[in-house]
Amino acid sequence: MRLLIDGYNLLFQSVALQQDMNNKNALRQARGRLVSLVLDLIDESVRSRTMIVFDAKEAPPGLPARYQDRGIEIVFARDWDSADELIQLEIRKHPTPKLLTVVSSDHAIHRKALARGATVLDCDDWIDEQLNQRERRRQQEASVDGVGDHDDAKQREVSESEKSEWLDKFGF
Repeated sequence: MRLLIDGYNLLFQSVALQQDMNNKNALRQARGRLVSLVLDLIDESVRSRTMIVFDAKEAPPGLPARYQDRGIEIVFARDWDSADELIQLEIRKHPTPKLLTVVSSDHAIHRKALARGATVLDCDDWIDEQLNQRERRRQQEASVDGVGDHDDAKQREVSESEKSEWLDKFGF
């Protein structure tokens, strides 16, 4: 699976990422938080197949148009009028679009991706899905480690004498 994320769209459409944008470094800091959030939310195996595309007019000075950050490809659409154009090109040139997931709330991008058979998720929906998956993974890990809140495990911990005591207290 390839994951293609509309960076500023995710940043500005998602309530989870909106912060005070009044200071001059706010956009750079917000991009950093976005990349950190994506890294935290996606499985490590997906990172090398993930691209976050940002509009170039806000590209940080000194950074190349493309670079890797902990396995994720970060792209500034410097040679394009917008990130949307580059995202649409990536959608068109993907060899197996059924294995492509596009994260954007832009409906023009949705139409292009759906026309090619790609999976499309609105930004908030993708964040919610990733948070839910992360919580399920944590619960599974906790249950494997014996920390889970399982009734079966609790019943096994009660000794026979404790059972007898409770049965006596409740008149059984």
